[in-house]
Formats: sequence, C-alpha cells, structure tokens
Amino acid sequence: MEAHLSKTSQDNRTRPLVSIIVATYNRGPFLERCLGSILTQTYANVECIVVDGASQDESVAILKRLAASDSRLKFISEPDNGEVYAVNKGMDLATGEIVGFQASDDFYLPDAVEQSVEFLLTHSEYIGVAADASYVDEKGNDLGRGVITYRGRMAKETIKRLIIARYKMCPVCHGSFFGWRKRLLKHGKLDPEFSVTPDWEFYLRILKAGEQIGCLPRIHYKYTAHADMGAVKYWAKVEMQRARLYEIHGITRWDVLSRATVGRLMSYLANPYRTPFLEGLGREFKMWYAQKTGGRT
Repeated sequence: MEAHLSKTSQDNRTRPLVSIIVATYNRGPFLERCLGSILTQTYANVECIVVDGASQDESVAILKRLAASDSRLKFISEPDNGEVYAVNKGMDLATGEIVGFQASDDFYLPDAVEQSVEFLLTHSEYIGVAADASYVDEKGNDLGRGVITYRGRMAKETIKRLIIARYKMCPVCHGSFFGWRKRLLKHGKLDPEFSVTPDWEFYLRILKAGEQIGCLPRIHYKYTAHADMGAVKYWAKVEMQRARLYEIHGITRWDVLSRATVGRLMSYLANPYRTPFLEGLGREFKMWYAQKTGGRT
C-alpha cells in the first residue's frame, strides 16, 4: 500500500499542475464541502485558488483554517464586482498548465480532475473537456436528476446546432470544465457584460475562434439546487443576455422557435439523467412561476 501511494504521489508531481478557481461570497454552509472535494482529488497536483468577495459569514474563517493545513489552498478576500470579476482575478493568479472552475456551493467527485487530465493529455486537438453533473439538495442528498455536456461535436461549425439542441442549458457543464490555461487566455477571460451567462458566452466564443471542446460522458460533480441560485434570482437578465448571444451567433427567430420545440425534446431525450416526463413538466412549471414572481410562492 505504501509503495503504491508513493508512486501515485510521484506521478502527480511530474504531471501538469491543475489550478481550480472558486469564486465565492457568503457561501459558508457549502464552502468547506466544495474545497474538500478539490483537496482530496485522486489527482493531487492541484492548486485551489479561492477568490472571496469579502464575505460577512463564516467563509473567511473556513478559508484560514483550511489554508493553514494545506498549502495547495490559496485565497484572497476583498470586495469585488461579482462572480465574473472574481473568476477573472483567479485566472490572473493561477499558475497551472490546466485550469478549471467550480462554484462554491457545488463539489467534485473524487476522480474528476484525474479523468479530465488524462483526456487532455491524450487528445491534444481539444482546448478543454467537460463532463456531466447530478443535482443534490442543500444537504447533499441526490435529487435523481442531472445535466449533461453536449454529446456531439463542439466546434465552430456546430455552434447553431449546440444552441438549438441545448434547451435552457449551456452546451458545457461549467463546473466540470478543464482546459489548457494559456490557450484559453489567448481568447480572453470571462466577459463582464454577460454577468449571469458568462459560461455560455465564454465557451461559444472559444468555439467560434476555431477551438474544440471534448466531452467525457460521466458525472464529475454535484450541482446544489437551492433557493438562492442565480438561475432563479436573475432569470430576466439571463433571457436578455441569451438574446444578445443569439445576435452574436446569427440565431434567427425560426432557430429560437426550433430551440423551444424540437430542441427542447432533443435536450430531454439526450439526457440519461432526465426525470419522468410529467414530473419534469411539473418542476418546469414551478421554476417558471418562481421566475415570474421573483421566487415568491
């Protein structure tokens, strides 16, 4: 056992350093679970960079305690202008050859980094790779559903198909993405103009520039569903920014109609973690009502 662990540690030291950026603000109840999932990865050659927006809860105390026991965790805590600015700051601080992004209320499966690095090392044509996520509640209990990264080819010539076939979802599960940092930075960082859809804009911009993103058809992280999720709180802004992306990528009204009908069905059928049809309709109605009423019941 000791010899095996020693070999694993040696392998990790000679393989690419992976920087994982975590932007956070007042996510104390979830933060330690997220960071623990990073620091206990089977691929140990990671640095975890936490950019905290001057949280007023227990977040900073958690960060100080964890950083004192593991030098791979680095953090700053200062006021910022939101998640996009925090992630971009983290990209400036990152030193790894490979970079990934995780929300502080979500958490990885143990081998997510290892599997992603293996893919990138053996598929040099891809700038990055992403996998799937399953939904959990605030306590980490499985909700029996999930979301996938698009299964087909993700490249410049498939952008319109990606938008149509991915109803309400980014083609790439952001929390599962890992990519070559210097190649990514050639295309810029997250765009603050897309404050609630930065992942959509970022990945579509990369594809439009001629890059390709790969897919690992397996769950790599747990996505926490809770009342404070931005997708519910800022739905009107999401729709406005998505309309702007339609303009940028030449999506017509007919394409939008196709997305809401055929694309919706394609997205549902392609998802192996989908919920039963009627149950899914009921949940969508509840989400729609929450979005229209600002979360009021």
